[in-house]
Amino acid sequence: MHLMQTTIRNQRKYRMLAASVFLAFSVAQAALAADWQIDPSQTHFHFKTRGLIQTEGSFSRFSGAIKGDVFDPAHLELTFMIQADSASTGSSMTDGMLKGSSFFNVEKYPEMTFKTTQITQVDPAHSMVQGELTMVGITKPLAFKVNLSTPWVDPNTHTMTIKISTSFLLNRNQWGMSSYGSFVNKNIEVQVDSAMVSSNVDPTVIAKLTVKP
Repeated sequence: MHLMQTTIRNQRKYRMLAASVFLAFSVAQAALAADWQIDPSQTHFHFKTRGLIQTEGSFSRFSGAIKGDVFDPAHLELTFMIQADSASTGSSMTDGMLKGSSFFNVEKYPEMTFKTTQITQVDPAHSMVQGELTMVGITKPLAFKVNLSTPWVDPNTHTMTIKISTSFLLNRNQWGMSSYGSFVNKNIEVQVDSAMVSSNVDPTVIAKLTVKP
């Protein structure tokens, strides 16, 4: 009986110790994590078409969200939401065609969304991004390589900025936008530039990144 009571007490002590270790680890991880945001003022979405009809344009209304810490890309999630009717090419006729039922069909599908499913860091300056792009109600996988700038820290505010950029070809036919195939190439050139910003990166990380050689 005494042996059983001792065993029960030891099990309780072990569970309490394990819980304490787990709590301490969780607190330490939280202390090292940082809150990141997409900076709209440094974000630009451009597109270009080829073929008999060549068009360049951009989107002016969008938003972005970050879940996780950029220093842990394996568990990082990025989401971009673009308002389709913000497409602008400088031509009201072309804009009307893009927003019509042959392409973005903005009345029925006002928003385009890209959400990452996996981010793999290739080296300090590059990452491979896999995700899902939803346009006109159709969701398809999309993968591309992203260029990462060296983290920059504002010496006064200690705000950290990492600029990101990527360019890739998007096959519009995969999203059912096959109209005017004789005049416009199916592959659309896409260029995205943005920046991830944080004001609470751990001081030890900042110190390592700002140390002079």
